[in-house]
Amino acid sequence: MAPAPRRRAALWVEIGVNLALLTVAVSVLDAGIFWLATRYVLQEASVDLAESAAIVVAAEVDAAPPEQWALIVEKNRESGLHGLAIWSVRDGAVVGDAGEVDQLVKRTVATHAVYSEVDGDSVRVVAPVGSGRPSAVVSLRYPLARVERPAWGVVVGHTLFASLVIGVFGWVLFRRNVVEPIQRISDATVRIAAGEFSTQVPDDAPKELAELAAALAEMGKALASYQARTADQLASLADANTELRRAQDLLVRSEKLAVVGRLLAGLAHELGNPLAAVRGYMELVVATPGADNGEILRRAQVEVERMHHLLRSLLDYARGDESEPGAVELDELMAEAVRTVQHQVAFRGVTVSIAAGDELSVVGEAAKLHQVLVNLLLNAAAAGARTVSLSASRVGRAVHLIVEDDGEGISADHLPRLFEPFFSTRPPGQGTGLGLATALRIIEQHGGRIEVSSVVGKGSRFVCVLT
Repeated sequence: MAPAPRRRAALWVEIGVNLALLTVAVSVLDAGIFWLATRYVLQEASVDLAESAAIVVAAEVDAAPPEQWALIVEKNRESGLHGLAIWSVRDGAVVGDAGEVDQLVKRTVATHAVYSEVDGDSVRVVAPVGSGRPSAVVSLRYPLARVERPAWGVVVGHTLFASLVIGVFGWVLFRRNVVEPIQRISDATVRIAAGEFSTQVPDDAPKELAELAAALAEMGKALASYQARTADQLASLADANTELRRAQDLLVRSEKLAVVGRLLAGLAHELGNPLAAVRGYMELVVATPGADNGEILRRAQVEVERMHHLLRSLLDYARGDESEPGAVELDELMAEAVRTVQHQVAFRGVTVSIAAGDELSVVGEAAKLHQVLVNLLLNAAAAGARTVSLSASRVGRAVHLIVEDDGEGISADHLPRLFEPFFSTRPPGQGTGLGLATALRIIEQHGGRIEVSSVVGKGSRFVCVLT
């Protein structure tokens, strides 16, 4: 099972978080640069201050006799000047016990100039005493930390102020130019998805979002046009389906009329014998007016009933289109189909058997299923069958309605085209070619199919599979 996709936070939340991170990064960078610049400026200021202090001390030393130099050193140390030392210069050489004479002292004596160097957290300054050739050299240290500590407040204040300005300005800018336009486009998209294709998409946004809004508006127009075309096509398709059903119903009626014509042809011949008998009985009654003619009339009545039964069967078949869907008992359906065709001339000498269907029933239109069986029976007789069997059985969830004969069979070349409209193997004028096509359409209307197997010279087997 695939893991559920992780849902991300709202856009304004992500933008706010990213903006906060960007603000922090920019503020830290800005604070670092500001700190470095401030440190450099304050360091230069510390060096200048230390050099000024060294020059002041050198002037004070120059004005005092050597016996008072120790007092000057002590006084300045108490005022905060650490590392203060004085060397005497005699004949260009540095003398005294103020400490080790390093290169900075020697350079001052040689050049008569003030020199300074930053050493860790302090600055060391060496200044000559006197004008021209120096009579002494003054050295002192001034701590940079005394100047840097106040700068941290400026750095922190600048950082907080910059963060606040960038954050507020950035949020307002992003909300106006990104979050709000995207929210308006999102709302319009929801309305379009709900079917409101004429929704106006606001395009008051930066160029990229305005182009997105315009594309969304065009999509809404295209969907509206497509919906209108689809509605027209569906209406046309519904009309076409209605016409198709009407044409199919006309096809079924046409085939039924053709079958009725075939039945009438056989019925006319079948009615000839009872009509001749009734006519003879009537003539006999007329010829013997005083005789007891009860037996003659009874025989005439039997023949009339026979003719009535034949005509009633034909009328019931012709009126079958008016049936409504319902439960159809297959045993009764098969018996009725046999009764419809048994008096036809083509069925003289044909043995028709019905295998009980164990009270099987299907849901459908009895008249149309009756028409299918009549068509299959007439086709069997036309194929020269001497025995025809009807049966019904349940196979799984389906019901099989089977018509099997021992007629001449169907060639393998004709089987693929067997259910094509107007396809017939009979001579011209002896068939419409619509019987099997109509039968297949009726079975398909009932959610089924027709399976055919045939061997030339041995007969055919039609299975109507109904679900």
